Amino acid sequence: MTNEPEPSLSLLALQDASLEAVTVIRDEIRFIFESNPEKGPFSQTVYGLVRLMGDRSQATLMLASWSMPWDAEIVLRAFYETAAKVLLLTMSPNGQREKLLTEFWDDFDSIHTIRRARKAALALGTPGEGEGDRDVFEALIDPDYNDLSHRHNKAARKAIEQRWSFSEIIETLSRLGAGEDVRHVKSLLHMYGMASHFVHGDKTALDLAHDRVTRPEPERSIVAAAQAARIHSDIVHLWFMCTDTISRALGVPFSDAATVVAAVRKVEQLGRPFVVLFEESQKGFYQGLRDKYASKRTEVDR
Repeated sequence: MTNEPEPSLSLLALQDASLEAVTVIRDEIRFIFESNPEKGPFSQTVYGLVRLMGDRSQATLMLASWSMPWDAEIVLRAFYETAAKVLLLTMSPNGQREKLLTEFWDDFDSIHTIRRARKAALALGTPGEGEGDRDVFEALIDPDYNDLSHRHNKAARKAIEQRWSFSEIIETLSRLGAGEDVRHVKSLLHMYGMASHFVHGDKTALDLAHDRVTRPEPERSIVAAAQAARIHSDIVHLWFMCTDTISRALGVPFSDAATVVAAVRKVEQLGRPFVVLFEESQKGFYQGLRDKYASKRTEVDR
């Protein structure tokens, strides 16, 4: 353990490398959109999602640098969702994109408008309601301002929402693509689920927070560093994947692919030692777990 580099120093290098990689990638995305001859709904939607990704990734990296990993995971969950939508739109065949855009802009908006109106109606007239709140609630339920007609029955609404859920998008991406990138995206399902526990503030969130603060040193620092490294890696890898699929979908090649790839690989190289160190630190625990339950199974067999 004494031969390992000081975690804070290596994490600083990793942080700098990930910021550099994200900057290089976002410059590349800007070039792709500026060079893009197609200025219709497809490219405008993808560009809007990319801008959301930028804000979410910046906030996530900032929280991670402030040693607030669970808060970083919560914002990272939103980054995952936005990136998944970019990948879905850009990896889908041309013939399916129009349907996806209609669902994204029209069908979803109709579903959410009706849902907001129902909640506003429940909130209207509650004790302590201010005049400004009342104006907002009344506007949300006024059919003159909002289309409150039911365009879809309950089954159709559920089907649309299911198609655009994170887990279903990941399954769709798995069918659309192949190779290491898709396997990486499927692995995000676990981390998305773990982040969701902190969004909802449930028992698992309490267990995870308690586990972190009660681990002995140096294991606690190793786990924290590995989590930070994984956050940086996920952000950079997803940025790269999205840029690649945007480039292919719009038919605009990278202006400097070598620089982008080098920046991504640097993050991978700096982050990998933390993952290896974490895996080594946990081998004894999981071996003990396997031995414990193997002995219990043997006793049952007897």
